[in-house]
Amino acid sequence: MRSKGAFVSHRMEVRLEDAQDPWSRYGVFATERIEEDELLLSVPLELMIEEGDSNPTDSLNCNTISELLKEIEVGNDSHVAPYVRYLKSIPERLLPEAWSDAGRELFEELVGKKLPPQPYQNNWHKHYVDSCGGGDDQFEKWIVHLVAHLEIEEGFMVPYLDFFNHRNGHWNNADGDLHASLGKNEFELAWDSSLTKYDDTFKVQATRTIQPGEQIYISVNNCDDCHELETDPSRYGTADMLRDYGFVEDLPQRWSFKFGKEWKDIHLKEKQDGSGDIEVSWGLGKNPPKNDVNELVENVKHLENFEKAHQRNTSGDIPENEWNTIWQYHDALKTANKGIITHMNSDDYNEDALHLDEENIFHDRTMGCLIDKSYLHLAPFHTHEYEDKEESMFQTLSHSEDPEGKNKCFDLDKHIQICSDHRAHYHEPFVHFTTSFLKELKRVAFVGGGDNMILHEVLKYPSVEFVIGLELDQKCV
Repeated sequence: MRSKGAFVSHRMEVRLEDAQDPWSRYGVFATERIEEDELLLSVPLELMIEEGDSNPTDSLNCNTISELLKEIEVGNDSHVAPYVRYLKSIPERLLPEAWSDAGRELFEELVGKKLPPQPYQNNWHKHYVDSCGGGDDQFEKWIVHLVAHLEIEEGFMVPYLDFFNHRNGHWNNADGDLHASLGKNEFELAWDSSLTKYDDTFKVQATRTIQPGEQIYISVNNCDDCHELETDPSRYGTADMLRDYGFVEDLPQRWSFKFGKEWKDIHLKEKQDGSGDIEVSWGLGKNPPKNDVNELVENVKHLENFEKAHQRNTSGDIPENEWNTIWQYHDALKTANKGIITHMNSDDYNEDALHLDEENIFHDRTMGCLIDKSYLHLAPFHTHEYEDKEESMFQTLSHSEDPEGKNKCFDLDKHIQICSDHRAHYHEPFVHFTTSFLKELKRVAFVGGGDNMILHEVLKYPSVEFVIGLELDQKCV
């Protein structure tokens, strides 16, 4: 990889997490002290397997599968031959939906109709056959599940990346992001240019100081750019990871359990007092009634009966990796349910408590609209053809207009700040999301915002008595 333009830090190595366990995962470990923000990995696009120009269908990238099939077919002549050889060494049936018949049957008995994930299958191969026109042989099934297991946003498969395992909490110490302009229009590139340098690479960087010997973890659902997830990243939890990636995450964990007709989000982590006890926090909304703890008691009874009935893999029909994963998940479910039962039976439990999780609220009210693009049906135009520029003491101000689309844009130093066709969608969240936490809006101060569109939104509140805006560059006003 290094000889072909990739950067792989010399301060880390790949080895088994448990050298004594033949089924142990590989992981990345620091061999020397790594500083915060230090670059760990940078892989150029030409070393990735990518989907090309197609659009994903039902979250399945047909072209990525096609490209991987081509690279495997040419073998050692592939431009990513070492990565292809590694992929071919990965065992089949990583995901529960691809397990053996006996393994799936046992897993279905474990989760029943009440325990997550419900459903536990994405039916990737069916999507591949129906939407991509793919084949039905066992090899193509394996490729489909391999791509579903390893691909990242935009349909890329990145060499080395999957050696970084997932864990949240204080163990999480790195984050990865795609620095590529593919699939972005002119407006999006201009909008993002102040935040991201597009050099067509995938980068992993340390998010804190990492000590020698410490394992380097990234996160599947607690990352800067988790928009490829089908659901809100803050609600994507332990059961979803098993379904989509085939592993059972360690604590801290996120679960959704059914209370009556409603699924409630619950976050679990170990208490830091060394007791090994579980600390429970609830997701957005009101706590379930204390009597609903009986739902969890029934879950524990079911898990204990399952344990008594299947203590040994007597038939030998279930492959060892499937058997081990099922029991790992069984133990995680049992620990989670017992921990929540203890919490709900405690004197401190308040069934009337209402949780306003800011991250969840923000996603529900604003980010969801951005992710599914319901706000951003924009028709970008070449701003340089209609520019009116002005210099201030601090920056270059440009006003641009598209006569045909009746759209106007304003940018500072070539970074687009706002366009009229999505003005409301940009400014409304700043004001109304914040105001939703207040009983009454009376006195307001805003910093920047010389276009006065924040003022425009604030003045919609009849209770407002005083507003002050602080703008450094008076030519913006």
